[in-house]
Amino acid sequence: MSNQKKIYYIKGMHCASCARRIEKALTRLEGVEEARVNFATREAALKGTVSEEVLKSTLASMGYSLEKGYLKAVATPGSRLLVAALLTAPVFFISMLCLDFPYCSYLQLLLATVVVFGAGYEFFAGAMRQLRHLRANMDTLIAMGSGAAYAYSLTSLMWSIKELYFETACVIVTLILLGRFLEDRARARTTEAVEKLMTLVPKKARCLREDVEVEMSVNELSIGDSIIVRPGERIPADGRVIDGRTTVDEASLTGESLPVVKMPGDIVQTSTINLDGTIVFEALRVGDDTTFAQIIRLVKEAQSSKAPVERLADRVSGVFVPIVLLIAVITAAGWLWVGYCYPVALTASIAVVLIACPCALGLATPAAVIVGVGRAAQLGILIRDAKSLEEASRIDTLFFDKTGTITLGQPTVTQFYNATQRPDIELLSHAASCERPSEHPFARAIVEYARQRDIPLHTATDFHAHSGLGIKARCNGQIFTIGSERMLREEGIDLADLESKAKEFKRGGSALVYVASDGEPVALFALADTVKETSLQAIDCIKAMNIEPSLLTGDHYESAEEVAKKVGIKRFKAGLKPQEKVEEIKEEQKRGKKVGMVGDGINDAPALMTADVSFAMSTGTDVALEASQITLMKGDIKKAAEAIALSRQVMKTIKQNLFWAFSYNIVAIPMAALGHLSPMMAAGFMAFSSLLVVFNSLRLRGYEPGRVLDGRGVLQYAPTTLIGERK
Repeated sequence: MSNQKKIYYIKGMHCASCARRIEKALTRLEGVEEARVNFATREAALKGTVSEEVLKSTLASMGYSLEKGYLKAVATPGSRLLVAALLTAPVFFISMLCLDFPYCSYLQLLLATVVVFGAGYEFFAGAMRQLRHLRANMDTLIAMGSGAAYAYSLTSLMWSIKELYFETACVIVTLILLGRFLEDRARARTTEAVEKLMTLVPKKARCLREDVEVEMSVNELSIGDSIIVRPGERIPADGRVIDGRTTVDEASLTGESLPVVKMPGDIVQTSTINLDGTIVFEALRVGDDTTFAQIIRLVKEAQSSKAPVERLADRVSGVFVPIVLLIAVITAAGWLWVGYCYPVALTASIAVVLIACPCALGLATPAAVIVGVGRAAQLGILIRDAKSLEEASRIDTLFFDKTGTITLGQPTVTQFYNATQRPDIELLSHAASCERPSEHPFARAIVEYARQRDIPLHTATDFHAHSGLGIKARCNGQIFTIGSERMLREEGIDLADLESKAKEFKRGGSALVYVASDGEPVALFALADTVKETSLQAIDCIKAMNIEPSLLTGDHYESAEEVAKKVGIKRFKAGLKPQEKVEEIKEEQKRGKKVGMVGDGINDAPALMTADVSFAMSTGTDVALEASQITLMKGDIKKAAEAIALSRQVMKTIKQNLFWAFSYNIVAIPMAALGHLSPMMAAGFMAFSSLLVVFNSLRLRGYEPGRVLDGRGVLQYAPTTLIGERK
């Protein structure tokens, strides 16, 4: 096994005690750097260089087996459950209705033998494997409970005693099989998010090979291939459009169903849907190297990770079964000591063994984490691990970078001032025509401003760029000088006519571009990095969750002040270097705050690494995916609010699960010991306790952060469409 994290499926694991024991054994192996065993998914996430042969032999010696890769949860075979139910019914009715006919006791013995040792074979086989290593697990408890009832009934039959408990042994096995069948089916639904993600990658692709269209498997694609995608088809690789124009549904990556226009030069990504035009694109990343494949891998790893809150349940489940067995022995001894007969003592001790449920403890946290991480992926939020999910729920201070985070990250023209009597259209046309050959962001913004107004452009001549200052060019016989105040003053141009308007624009935090024609100032552009449409709403949501938003930026004070005012942030600091942002975060942490940082994942790397939880805007590069704890695939800070709201909902669900798991065992075991529960009732309650935890976690699948806030500042949730479906 290479030195990277891999996922393995473990067969034969039936309770949280098994998971705890396997994790300890794998961690002790030489070459294993990290081992995490997840009872909810029956998976082990391993990192290290140990060989698969060693892993298989280690698990085999403990009574388990190893399967490489990602598998769906496998439900208990329905045939065994069906046989157990059909044969248990007559035994139950004979006993409950006190029916007496020739050989009825022997009929019960025959049917019970098939049910207990046939349908229930796996319980006894598992218990024997554990016994060989002087250990006990959930199979041990079930085998002891049903086996004791069967053995006592067989002894009574041999000695002609009428007190038979064959129906108890049968019902125990049948109820446990039913519980596991329902639990496994429900648990399989917790991984549906990843399974749906995996189905979004097309199996076939059409490539152009020597101008001939060839259909092939996506596994055969190579970097540089020209791939054709027709309307309605999913894109099979990451690449750049080289021919055609279309709109693409990117919901599978961003959670946003609004289509995006794609034309030559634009990037397309795996799993997204080509809606209405045929395109040809050059493959840049294929197979496991695509962004979508990385998302699937990271979601799997996150689902297999453990949250800090799970440590208590792990410690308890590690010693749970031995403690329950000890309580069962004490219960039997106690009933005998106070003078009750052996059947009463046996019934109470069997009830104790069966009512105890380490499975609920083992499922409480991972079931909620699995569903929560999968739901986040559907919403375009990529959570790296369970720890990040838990930490995000505690954030009370959230720092934002400005450029590319709250703002679009590119300048746009916000105001245009014409200082002459010439028509605006004429000046705009000349200025944009002169700026068109330039690659400077301000130049592109001016050209785009003219295009949005359908202003015709001309051909400029004698173009010359002054690096970092501006340009000079000739258009319609006039020489235009366009650039910064410094450049125009160096050219000897008097800017007195524009000074008052320039001061007004500067107060708004705008950058200025001056325009002069034949040495005379004629116009002024104000440019600013425009605030994203969703930023104000996102900040409102953050504040409603009792989280203080703050702005940290390296930009100048006026620009930071203007942006902060627009989105409603009261605290901001401008002109900061990367290290100064780190110091601001550390100061907040010293005050006992749980700090989050939202940035672009590259130039804010030091601050992101320092924060307790980092949110990186997806830039389409591996850096954002690999470096951040939480990646916002749409590049929208509203997703940061949604991620925090979802993390709080997941933690609320985990606490509900743990409360139920602990309180159930604390209350149920004493009740069984005191004789208030029959073994059949105990078996039923035990199965129900695990199902309740799983189904409570599954409620997260249908929740979507909405726009409505309740009185406590927590985002409300509503059912939504599944990932990849058009809304």
